[in-house]
Order: sequence, then C-alpha cells, then structure tokens
Amino acid sequence: MTSIQTTKFVGYPWSDLFNLVLDVKSYPEFVPRCRKVRLLSHRITEPGVTIIVSRMTVGFSAFEVSYANRTTADTVGRQISIEALDGPLRFLNAVWRFEPRDEDHTQLHFSVDYEFSNPVLAAVASRVFGAMFGEILNAFERRAAQLFSYRSASAAHRRR
Repeated sequence: MTSIQTTKFVGYPWSDLFNLVLDVKSYPEFVPRCRKVRLLSHRITEPGVTIIVSRMTVGFSAFEVSYANRTTADTVGRQISIEALDGPLRFLNAVWRFEPRDEDHTQLHFSVDYEFSNPVLAAVASRVFGAMFGEILNAFERRAAQLFSYRSASAAHRRR
C-alpha cells in the first residue's frame, strides 16, 4: 500500500478551492497525467452533500490506466473524499480537507492511500500515480491562481 499526505497553506477562500476540487470534469486541463474524465452520474443526496461518479484515465506515453471512482463532497464538513470503484486498483481512498484560516486563506490537506491489485502493474503504474499525487496540491494551487487571482486583487483593493 502507498500513502501520501500533504498540507499546504494557500491564499484562496476554502469555498473556491472546494469547488475547484469538485470540478472533476476539468481535471484533464491541469492535473498532471490526467488524460480524460467522463462523468457517469452527479446527484445531491442531501443538503450540502454531492456525489459524483466518474471514469478517469491517467497515464504517460502509451501507458494508460482507467478506473471509475465515487467523489463525495460534504460542504458542511468541508471535505471531499474519492474512492475507486473498479479498475486495476485494489483500493484508492483520497481525502481533501479544507480548513479556513481567514476569509482569503485556507489550510489545504490532501491524503491518499492506494494499492494496485496486480504486482506487475503496480511496478509500472505506481510511478505514474506517485508522481500525479505528489504534484497534485501544486497543480490545484496553480489552477486556483489562474481562476481566482482577479478575485484576490479586487478583494485587496476593496479593503484599502
């Protein structure tokens, strides 16, 4: 089993970051090695809880791995969890936690545990997954800068 845990203090409101992580269909635009995401279902099960089932394809060169996953977003708990449903993984559990520090700053926590079902595939694919998950917080922070930098500038201007 492989486990990765990382935390980063970022200069964006938790709700903006939460919505960015929940926008799984946009991952191929900025998440390293994410090639394709196909949404299979999207529903709100109760106030503040959204469940998205998608099929994600990740890889490098000619090597690709595809798997379905369930993303459960809880706005009240400020948490998004991802669980693999099929594919070459014995299991994959990822959790994003959003800890507001003030109106414009968030302590972002990301953890993932995964294991491949086939040892031969694990030897090849673990590098792809390790690199992708190792770079993920930086990728989301860069994406936030692209999408939200105008908001931070205007908020700073209003406070003067």
